[in-house]
Parts: sequence; structure tokens; C-alpha cells
Amino acid sequence: MQEDMIHTEKEALAFIEKHGLVTLFPIKDTHFPSLYGATAGKSKEEKFEKAWAWSDNLAQQKKIYYGKLVGKQVTLVSLEIFPHIFKLYHNREELNEPARRILNYLTQHGATSTTNLRKELKLMGKEQKSKFTKALEQLQLNLFIAVVDREKSPKMTYTWDLIERWMPKDLFKKAGSTTQIVARESIVKKMLESKVISRPEDLKKILP
Repeated sequence: MQEDMIHTEKEALAFIEKHGLVTLFPIKDTHFPSLYGATAGKSKEEKFEKAWAWSDNLAQQKKIYYGKLVGKQVTLVSLEIFPHIFKLYHNREELNEPARRILNYLTQHGATSTTNLRKELKLMGKEQKSKFTKALEQLQLNLFIAVVDREKSPKMTYTWDLIERWMPKDLFKKAGSTTQIVARESIVKKMLESKVISRPEDLKKILP
């Protein structure tokens, strides 16, 4: 599917499944595929609204995974690739203290909005915002949490839950039945087939 050729949510899903991993918006100075870049529209605003609405809908229908991964940008992951990504990146580093607090809160209380998380964990105010943002980023990069809902503009507040409570259970069974070597090889194969990378070693530039 070429640039500016996606007109429907069904085509957006096909685009994500073709590549396995795409970012929601373009990453500067890279040619990594983005849903926004491939979305047809008469204006930037129209493309923005379509791409974001499709990604939200597909994630809420559990047809894709939605979270920060590639280049620490919002990344849309096909269900085919998700078990391999989970196998490689879940719990790969020690969480910082705010991240542990967020994870413990979600474990005990279930799906919670960004605003309520900050209030309950006393991470309000400008000084605490950076800590909170970095903690959420770390939890996403280590595949601990997932976006399960998003309020519409102007607030656009996310709701979060544990990834293993949100995504389909069979995906985690697949992750558990494979090895890290096979998982990486599967991702490399998909990236080569879709021409996202030209050499296996290029994967490190995308997913270290």
C-alpha cells in the first residue's frame, strides 16, 4: 500500500498487518512507515484525525497493540508480531520507583485514567509531571501496560491497564512457547519482507 492510499479503518489494519510495526506519526529523519504518512486526506488535520481515530478503534477492538516502542513513539503492533515483541521486551530492565508505584496501583485497582493515576499517586504538579511521564514511558517500553481507552479532544486523556489483563490471552501463550532467538528472527523476517529494513542488523536501529 502506497503513501496516501489508506481511506478506511479496514485498510489501516491491513497496512499495520503488512508491516507488523508502524508508528502512528512519522519519526523525523527516518523512513519508518507511519499510519499518518499513509493516510489519505485533503489536509494535515484530516489525516491526523483519521489516523488517530483508526488507531484508537483498532486498539480498543484488540485488533492491534498500541503503545510507545519504536523511537519511543506511539507504535501500532500487529497481533502476529505482538507475541514476539512481548517475548523480547517484557520486563527487560528494572523499573524506576514511580513506574513500580503505577504498576502496583493498576494491579490492585484495574484500569485507571492518567489524571486519576497522578492524583492517587500524588504525582501532580509540574515537578512531578516529568517523573510520571518517564515512568509511563518505561512501563510501555517494557510491555507492562496498555492504552485501553482515550477521551476525545480537548482532553485526550488515556486510560491504562496491565497489558496481560487487556490483550488476548492466547498471545501470551504464544510468547511463552517461543524463545528469544526465534522471536527476534520472526521480527527480522517480517521487517525484511515488508522492506522496513534491508539487513537483519538494521533491526537494532529500530528496536535495541
